[in-house]
Amino acid sequence: LVDVIACEDTRHTRQMLQAYGLERPAHQLLAVHQHNETEAAQVVLQRLAQGERVAYVSDAGTPAISDPGARLVQAVRAAGHRVLPLPGASSVTTLLSAAGITGEGFVFRGFLPSKAAERQHAVQALVQESRAVVVLEAPHRIAALAEALALLGERPVTVGRELTKQFEQIVRLAAQDLSAWLAERPEHQRGEFV
Repeated sequence: LVDVIACEDTRHTRQMLQAYGLERPAHQLLAVHQHNETEAAQVVLQRLAQGERVAYVSDAGTPAISDPGARLVQAVRAAGHRVLPLPGASSVTTLLSAAGITGEGFVFRGFLPSKAAERQHAVQALVQESRAVVVLEAPHRIAALAEALALLGERPVTVGRELTKQFEQIVRLAAQDLSAWLAERPEHQRGEFV
């Protein structure tokens, strides 16, 4: 029913639409991703001001949770337009549901700092945290995160790799064993991590 679909990646969205028999011409797909979200939000606002209906679709998660979309939502709301969420798969809730977390709940930390000293400081803070902590990581930094998390010793870590996607994998192991698990197979270091 929408006039335009804003997409994290137009190729992925086109594949999804085709799977449901919903063909859309290229001019009805607008790229809105982490590198252009602020500028692309202005295009969305122009279309909304013209009375068009716009949907935003992220690749394999929920917009504005572990995917782009927060800046777009802020701009749309600030302009006085309605935001109607239709949540999709979320790697955060997917992993939490498979981890068996009990007790005090969880804390969502997102991505820890990329600089080694800042990341180590953030991990030191996790030592005192009694609740489960949800952390996201990219494949090119997962080995560094695993090294930093080794400080947590026997504390259990549930790793979700490529959650809600074709090559999804979930493992549970001690924090000190994460580096060794990553080194076991090359595919263990591929994809997005929770």
